[in-house]
Amino acid sequence: MAAFALPALSLGAPSGYSWGALLLVMAGLSAWGLARPSQTSCRALAAFAVATGIMAVVWFLRHDFDAAHPWQPAAFEHAAKYLVALLAIPALCRFAPPLPSILWGCWVGAWLAGGIAAWQVFVLGLPRAHGFTNAIPFGNIALLLAAWSAIGWPLARSRAQRLALVLAVAMGMFASLASGSRGGWVIAPALLAIVWLTQPKRAAGPEPGAAQPTLSWRTTARPRTLAGLALILGLLLSTQWAQITTRLGEIDQEVAAYFERGEADTSIGQRLAHWQLAWQLGLEKPWLGWGKAGYEAEKNRRVAAGDAPTILLDFGNAHHEWLDLWAKGGLVGVAALAAFYGVPGWLYWRARRRAAAQLRNGPDPRGTVCWLAASCGLVTVVGFLGFGLTHKLLTYNASNIVYLFMNLLWLGVIAHTATPRRIEGGCRQDTI
Repeated sequence: MAAFALPALSLGAPSGYSWGALLLVMAGLSAWGLARPSQTSCRALAAFAVATGIMAVVWFLRHDFDAAHPWQPAAFEHAAKYLVALLAIPALCRFAPPLPSILWGCWVGAWLAGGIAAWQVFVLGLPRAHGFTNAIPFGNIALLLAAWSAIGWPLARSRAQRLALVLAVAMGMFASLASGSRGGWVIAPALLAIVWLTQPKRAAGPEPGAAQPTLSWRTTARPRTLAGLALILGLLLSTQWAQITTRLGEIDQEVAAYFERGEADTSIGQRLAHWQLAWQLGLEKPWLGWGKAGYEAEKNRRVAAGDAPTILLDFGNAHHEWLDLWAKGGLVGVAALAAFYGVPGWLYWRARRRAAAQLRNGPDPRGTVCWLAASCGLVTVVGFLGFGLTHKLLTYNASNIVYLFMNLLWLGVIAHTATPRRIEGGCRQDTI
C-alpha cells in the first residue's frame, strides 16, 4: 500500500505525497528491531542514509538556521524531513517494496496529474496548471511520473495494461506541458535517453512459456503502439502549443533584455541576476558561505547600494540549487549536495551494470527487477539535477518528499535483488 500510495497520490490530492511517506515511516517504526533477511544487502540504503544525514546538517546549519531567531520552526524544516525519512529504512531492509505496485502507482499518479492539469487549464481557464502545489514542482514531478511509467513497459503484459501505460505517459507529459515549467523541458531529452536509448547489451526475449519480458521499448513496443503514443502526445501538444511557443520565445527576449539593458524584472532576468550575485558571494566566503541570515543581509546591502537589482528582494533563494548553496554553505554545502545526488546516482549506475551482467545470459527475473528499479532511480537523480539548474526545487515539500522517499523505494527494491534468497526452490519477496 505505501509503495503504491507514494507516487499515486504525489500530485493527485492536497499534500498527497505525505500520505505514502507517512505509511512508509510507520512501517519503518513497526519494523524497528526486526532482523532483516540474512542475505539482503542494505548497504545501498545505508549509503543514501549517510548522504541524507549530511545534507540535513548542512540544511540546518548553513541554509535554514538564523541566530537571531534560533528556535523558529522554519529552522528545522529541512533537517526534520530528512531525518524522519530515514525512519522508513528498517521496513525497506526487512521487506522488499513490490516493484509492480510502485510502477502502478506511477501510472495512477500520472493519470491524476494529467486530469488535474486538464481541469485547471480547460475548465478553470488557468494560464498554467499547478495542481495542489506550485506550477514548477507540479510540472517537474509529473514529468518524472511519465518517465517512471514508461520504464515500467515490461510489466505491461496485456493490451489493456499497455494502453493504460501509454495513457499514463501521455497524461504525465501533458501535465508537464500545461504547467509551463521550462526547467523540466530542458532536462526532458536526458530522461528520454534513459528511457529509450539505454538497455542491456543483450536483453534476450522470453523463452517459450516463460513470463520474463525484454526491457526495451525499441525491441518490444509495436509500431502501432508507438504511433498511438505519438498521436496522443501530438493532440495534447496542440492544445498547449500557443503557450509553449510563447514561453520558449520569452527566453531569448528576456536574456537579451538583461544583457543589453540590464532588465532584471523578468523570469529569466531575475534568475541571471540571482546567479551572478550568488556566485560573487560564494567567492567571497568559499568555505562555509554566508549562511541564511548573512546571505539575506548582504543581498539587502547590495540592493540598497545599487549593486544589485531590487527584484532580488522578492525572493529568498538564488533560483539555482547549486549556486544557492554555494552562496549560503560554500564548498561544504556544494559537497553535501553533490553527495546527496551523486551517492544514489552511483548506486543506480552500479546496480544497472550488475543487472546487465545477469541479463546477458538470458531472461532473469531478479535482473529485470534490479534493472527497472535502477533505471527509475537514475531518472529520479538526473531529473532533480536538471530541475535544480533553473529553480531551487528542494524548497518545496512535494519535491523533498518525492526525492527522498522515491529514492528509498528504488534502493529498497535493489537491496532485495542484490543476492539470491531462495526458499523451497523459489525467490521470496515479502512486501510492504
